[in-house]
Amino acid sequence: MRAGKTLALLCAVVLSCGCFKQIQLPPQAEYTELQPSGRAARPPDCNMPVLRHEPLADFTRVGLIEGRGSRYTDEEDVLRVVKQRACEGGADAVVILTSQSQTTEAFVGYFIDADAIVYGKTPYIPSGPSMSH
Repeated sequence: MRAGKTLALLCAVVLSCGCFKQIQLPPQAEYTELQPSGRAARPPDCNMPVLRHEPLADFTRVGLIEGRGSRYTDEEDVLRVVKQRACEGGADAVVILTSQSQTTEAFVGYFIDADAIVYGKTPYIPSGPSMSH
């Protein structure tokens, strides 16, 4: 009888260990606004273009996005949440600066560093009292 309980306990441990490896936290992304985009927020599932290099057209950086995923995620998984943050920030496109699997003392997983941009130049808005001559 005792051997049966031990076997059952061993099976439960083996099965739970197998399932534990499959559990993963969903990818996350943080958006830091550099300046207002001047555009309304878009739905999180908007069609957000992803660029691997800065565009030739005039653009303005409006935000920084850092996306992270567990070691079981890949670029596509993390990029999905990076694009969602860019949509919510009113960006026109995302420029990928870094996209790599990373292992450091503080982080093991997939990392994306990106800029959120809007096309065109942001108009200059004086921040202080106007000076008249």
